[in-house]
Amino acid sequence: MVRTKGRRRLTCHHEAGHALTRWYFGHKTDRAVVLTVDEVRAGKIVRNRKDIDIVSCEGIVEGYDIHGYPYGPIHTAGSAEEQNYSNYLRAINQDVELINCFAGFIAEAHYRHASVSDCMLAGGIQDMQLAQDLVDAWDLSGEEQRELLRLSESRAAALVRSKSGSVAIKAVANALMERGRLTGRQIARLCRNAYGGRECAHGAWNAHWPATPKQIRAGFIPHRLG
Repeated sequence: MVRTKGRRRLTCHHEAGHALTRWYFGHKTDRAVVLTVDEVRAGKIVRNRKDIDIVSCEGIVEGYDIHGYPYGPIHTAGSAEEQNYSNYLRAINQDVELINCFAGFIAEAHYRHASVSDCMLAGGIQDMQLAQDLVDAWDLSGEEQRELLRLSESRAAALVRSKSGSVAIKAVANALMERGRLTGRQIARLCRNAYGGRECAHGAWNAHWPATPKQIRAGFIPHRLG
């Protein structure tokens, strides 16, 4: 639980990692919230965009689901080509959601100069449960699952530790520390500033997938749909 300003600042960095991931890959964010120490001590409950109370929630980044339930491929009534394209798009969304699962506690670890595993155990258990649910939904062997999770962690680390990504996370975390609440537009403005005014259009990554850690680390942003 957030009981000190120091712990709250870690939560701000954690949520900033999620916010950056959504923005970087072209997914709109509604808001980010990090409760104050007094709010947590008073037992304040955060209600999400689905009007559900989130118990024991210190912070949250909200927007539409990047890879919504049910996870995995969805059968379409169209041709085989249309089915393959649907699977391709859902696989991209799965990949981005997996990056998002890692980004929060990796951002926290980067700020703390601590091990990723320690931060995952301290504040990333739910994120990793979602990551496991995502890979379980696809027809992958155990080794394929492990490789996908390793790649997702590498992509998230490349984003969080990149020059522009680090600047964006610091800016979002500082704003959350000061205000406690940010709108999606405020988050986008802070991230754009960190990336020199550039911003990814929704779906623009589709023509450039799979994203490599090298691309992400270099701050590559596709501007237009392919």
